[in-house]
Amino acid sequence: MAGIWYRTFRDFFSTRRLWLFPLLAGLSWFLTLTILLVRWLVVDRPQYPGQVNPYVPFISDIAAHQFKPVFIIGCAATGVTFLGTMFSVHHVRYSPNFYALRDDAPWRQTMSLIAQIAGITAAVSLINLSVFDTDDAHVRHRHLLMGTFGGLFASAVTTTAVWWDQIWGPMVFAGLRKWCIFNTALVICQFGCGLAFVILMYDGYFKSSGILEWCLTYLGSFWLLSFVGYTMFREGDHPVDENDAEQQPLLT
Repeated sequence: MAGIWYRTFRDFFSTRRLWLFPLLAGLSWFLTLTILLVRWLVVDRPQYPGQVNPYVPFISDIAAHQFKPVFIIGCAATGVTFLGTMFSVHHVRYSPNFYALRDDAPWRQTMSLIAQIAGITAAVSLINLSVFDTDDAHVRHRHLLMGTFGGLFASAVTTTAVWWDQIWGPMVFAGLRKWCIFNTALVICQFGCGLAFVILMYDGYFKSSGILEWCLTYLGSFWLLSFVGYTMFREGDHPVDENDAEQQPLLT
């Protein structure tokens, strides 16, 4: 019997181009951050009105005062392609033209749907954050920021849980395990960075927290790019059972 996800989302388009979503998402977010950071450095690192961090401005400080159109366009492009990324990463798992894991555990298929919903929350919050983030809208900024990071955290955790079997399980696809390990390592690094950022910020270590925020967001661009390895179509990509006797070397 086809799984929950496959019954909902059949192949109505080619799976061979789905890798473009994570590629564009990672690049658009990386370029948006870089443009804002380079702009701040070029204009001799100014301090903005209402800037809490006197050493390193948070991303929203720069975006609210300079190059706001760039921030809006970058966040919109990242949000839309992130939605495509979340759909693609979970769709290929169950697509008969890709990994075809249609007999996957029901809880994994449910987690895939949750990851998609969390991705929608993160994308909508990010786009709204870029549009409505001004230096006099602190409460609105905080709510939208919580929606963005909360949605990203939920989608990252659920996606990692869904693909965890490809890290530790005996059945893997050629070339997939390394991408799953890399992606999971990035999720762990982001969690550690985010936790340290919150602790240092509320303890008044603004310079360190400012640097950590930039590190956290740049790690997010590489996290998005890592999904290219999940969705890159490979001709003749079939499951390989590592415990199959025929796959074991003749001499040990």
